Amino acid sequence: MSVTALDSKTQAVLLLARGVSADKVGEQIGVNGRTVRRWREDPNFEAEVQAARRAILSEAVGALGAAAKDAADTLRAALGDDSATIRVRAALGIISALPGLAEHAELNDRLARLEAALNPDSDGRTVA
Repeated sequence: MSVTALDSKTQAVLLLARGVSADKVGEQIGVNGRTVRRWREDPNFEAEVQAARRAILSEAVGALGAAAKDAADTLRAALGDDSATIRVRAALGIISALPGLAEHAELNDRLARLEAALNPDSDGRTVA
């Protein structure tokens, strides 16, 4: 469904979630930018904007995840290329990604442990 087929507030939510300024949103939906800023003061409206933004970001992360797998496959394939230059560049690309991947894995592990410590199990004990 196109944004123009939606009511003004729903259009505003979607546009704001995409990072469009209140004034530009107002221009696009036919209201004053002050009106859009006033809508944003409503906690329910702002919650809708934030939920829409999370949905957009989640979709983008999924797309990047798929692209990252393709990129990793390409680098892996390049390791077997006839050209030494291409093999070295692929190896450097893989090696340079490792610290970030290790940090990400460590942070995920730490977060999981913190969440387990904060969320009690069914007996009322905290899970460590």
